[in-house]
Amino acid sequence: MNLSYYVNYITIVEEGSLTAASLKLRIAQPALSNQLKALETAYGARLFYRGARKLELTDAGRILYQKAKWMTEIETAARNEIASGFGGTKGTLRIGISSSFENERILDALVAFSDRYPDTEIKVFEADLSELLKKLQSGQVEAIFVRLIKNDAQNLDVLYTHPDTLVAAYKDGAFFRDTPEESVSLGALAPLPLSLMERSVPAFTSAFREQELTLSPKYVSTRMQIALNWARAGKAVALVPKGAAEELGFTDLAQKIVSETELLVPAMTIIAQKRKYRSRVVNNFLALLAEREHFAYNEPI
Repeated sequence: MNLSYYVNYITIVEEGSLTAASLKLRIAQPALSNQLKALETAYGARLFYRGARKLELTDAGRILYQKAKWMTEIETAARNEIASGFGGTKGTLRIGISSSFENERILDALVAFSDRYPDTEIKVFEADLSELLKKLQSGQVEAIFVRLIKNDAQNLDVLYTHPDTLVAAYKDGAFFRDTPEESVSLGALAPLPLSLMERSVPAFTSAFREQELTLSPKYVSTRMQIALNWARAGKAVALVPKGAAEELGFTDLAQKIVSETELLVPAMTIIAQKRKYRSRVVNNFLALLAEREHFAYNEPI
């Protein structure tokens, strides 16, 4: 399919009518209508409900709009990168950051990158881990910055991971009143109301099982802020990375280091597709980040 069809389709969607799109694109309306019919024939689905005043997207039309945006962005990025002589001074940096990821070092690195490459456009997508992994696999982003528990990054290239400390965060006075020690065991945690991130439940279940303990979390959340809010309310003990609690502003919570566990709790994990070409733009950003974080980054061959 001619790429211009997708470009024109995006304009039709955003303008809301063939007439408005025709005026903006300076293309005759019958020609646009024929392109739209060609797309519907190619995909075997109606793309619009044709109302009296404004075109309304069908589910298929909405999917194609999202993918068309992605395809045209990729094409633009390729043109910019080639035009910049493979130097990565132009183009678009497309990265994803987890919703629970509030790392100021990444934000500082983006500012430094913008200063070094002022002609580069920067697009940062925020989403949960599962959505970011989908965007990475589809090529909508080239690298993602997340926190992982154990094997969430199978078949992907983990470029860098910085471990954090697993802590039990709680409202002071609500729990552990008779436990002066700075650390706490899984056995001591087992009978307490626990608050966990949903994606961490399998790893914690395994860790508890290894010590012949049963994990029965009272609160399970998709966002770390919610898990920590249960602790702030005095309702639960949240099992979270120490750095995450601090970055999210939960410094009012008391903490005890969780002992007797080898759970991987990274403060930052950078993931890309395994053995896949990466644009010069993202390679430049990852190289800059490697300088700042003091890790080795080898560009894919």
